[in-house]
Amino acid sequence: MYKILLSITIVVISLTTIQAQFTKINKGDLDLAAGIGLVPTFAADRGKTIVPPASVRLDYRVTKQFSLGAYAAFSSTESNIITQPNGSVERFETDYTIVGLRAAAHGNPRDNWDVYGGFMIGYNMPSVNHIIITPASDVKDAENQPSFTRPAKNQVTYSGFVGAAYYFKKNIGVFAELGYGISLLNAGVQIKL
Repeated sequence: MYKILLSITIVVISLTTIQAQFTKINKGDLDLAAGIGLVPTFAADRGKTIVPPASVRLDYRVTKQFSLGAYAAFSSTESNIITQPNGSVERFETDYTIVGLRAAAHGNPRDNWDVYGGFMIGYNMPSVNHIIITPASDVKDAENQPSFTRPAKNQVTYSGFVGAAYYFKKNIGVFAELGYGISLLNAGVQIKL
């Protein structure tokens, strides 16, 4: 049984490798990628993920070694219940959207691998719902008490990233990317259009 399984695995890998050898990366190529964040940006808050970090991007190869692209991502989380120093009990619901433009430098494609790194300039659009479960009981003038949170605001942001894509078929591959954005580590599917 083991030999049969091993033989089938070798044949499948060989056929995939043979098909993948037709992948060519050229100037003018369009790559569409969709990914899921494996390490959400809000992981340190130990919140509950409502919608996992999801991203989509479209990259245009200006040259074989340089691409420009558009990026959009969304995530939704809910915090654990927090007891503030003033005695209030609160929680937060956060919807987080990022849109941006990316530029990437690509290494020489080799054996269906595309290794790249670059930067993104984007626009963060957080939407935070602050829910006070129990207000502070010993505070006489709640309006003049210190706040333990900052209000969410839309703002321009920038980030860097490094990643790699592997094409196992002529136009279909997988990618993994490390960098600041909707998630610290993203992985997904990439399609050459």
